[in-house]
Amino acid sequence: MKTMIKQVGVAFICFLMISCKTSTTQELEQANTNVQTVDPMIVKNEEIVNVALVYLKEGEEARFEEYKQKGGTILEKYGGKIERIIAPKMLAKGEIALPDEIHFATYPSIEVFNKFNEDPEFIKIRNEYAMPAIKDISIFTSKNTNFKFERETGDHTKTYGVALIYFKEGERYVKQFEEYHDDVCKIMPEFGTHFERFIAPFQSKGSVEMPDEIHRFYFDSMDGLQQMGTDERMQALFPKRDEALQNLYFFIGEASL
Repeated sequence: MKTMIKQVGVAFICFLMISCKTSTTQELEQANTNVQTVDPMIVKNEEIVNVALVYLKEGEEARFEEYKQKGGTILEKYGGKIERIIAPKMLAKGEIALPDEIHFATYPSIEVFNKFNEDPEFIKIRNEYAMPAIKDISIFTSKNTNFKFERETGDHTKTYGVALIYFKEGERYVKQFEEYHDDVCKIMPEFGTHFERFIAPFQSKGSVEMPDEIHRFYFDSMDGLQQMGTDERMQALFPKRDEALQNLYFFIGEASL
């Protein structure tokens, strides 16, 4: 993976422009009181995707692995699952500390999501394994967007991209990005880019500001991405993209699940 990243070059970084301090447990809990939310009734009976940027304390990887196994077992009892775990290897856009892991967990509904988080057994496991292992965490509870696309599913052998997207204020910029995105999505599959998730957070917890959208996709090859970054059609669309966005964090990494 590291060799592949070195081969990416400036053209790849140009393309990707599309789409920490140590804390005690008490400090972590205090940081996590920074909550942004909207009425969860807007997603009643809809699938929920929870996204977490996880920063681990040094030497606590094994404890956190045990948390994932034990917590995942309980999650499955509620009809949910850990859908994807990505270990970022580089930040292609933005200024933010690189998380150790990015988690995507799915739930049948917001009601199930809330019941799971109130489960006494899960709370016990979280307090015993997760809290001592985590240095910092930001969580975005999300719903599916109305963007229509052919969803494909990769595997742990693929290279993944995760984009946290922040629009400039004003409906015109949202519409402009949608138009840009419709155009690039017609081009990107030609170069082996596949789309897994397009979701919109409606509540968040932690120090990272809640994005307007989160996109996840995977790549067949880095060579294909380099070629796409220099494609004339893509180059012509970049100014439209840049004008619409206030901020963008773009992570590239490997999937462990």
